[in-house]
Amino acid sequence: MNKRTKRNLTKELSEELDVFDDMLSALVEILEEKGLLTQEEWEQRIKNKLEERSKTISYRNIQFKET
Repeated sequence: MNKRTKRNLTKELSEELDVFDDMLSALVEILEEKGLLTQEEWEQRIKNKLEERSKTISYRNIQFKET
């Protein structure tokens, strides 16, 4: 894959991540408006999940491990 193609792929992935970020933000805003979730609860839940994940080996790390 040449440099230009890698750059395009990176841009596409970045744009997809931006869309997912917008979608997730909109969902959390709706949950906050309905009184089902607070920003603090949301942040704590994310923190807990990241801590749990750090204790295990990620399939993605195994899959893309450089040999």
